[in-house]
Amino acid sequence: MSIRTEKVAEEIKHQLAGILSRDLAELKLGLVTVTRVRISRDLKNAKAYVSFIGNKEPAEVCIEKINNRKKQIRMHLGKSMHLKFVPEIDFYFDDNMEYASRIDEIIKEIHKDEPEGNDKSGDEGKE
Repeated sequence: MSIRTEKVAEEIKHQLAGILSRDLAELKLGLVTVTRVRISRDLKNAKAYVSFIGNKEPAEVCIEKINNRKKQIRMHLGKSMHLKFVPEIDFYFDDNMEYASRIDEIIKEIHKDEPEGNDKSGDEGKE
């Protein structure tokens, strides 16, 4: 990715965060985080990855709600950014946070069975 596309992607990420929290608050998605934006070289297509905190609905339903408002989101984006073309944006659920949380739980579960103070440098030379 070129420097220009990286900068545009970062600015879109920043603008989308504001649009989703401010202008689409009626969707009641909880705390929406735009985790990353990937944009094509011609700046006409973008993929936005989002995660949700404090939402009772499944992520798929939330993504569908956002994707149903793509026209409105593009309109807001066009007003806030000065680009020749406002990219077509597709939204995807970013499950990296869930994945990391699940791995953390598994590691804790594995280590919970180990006795505390299991220091292997221990007591072998004592009589």
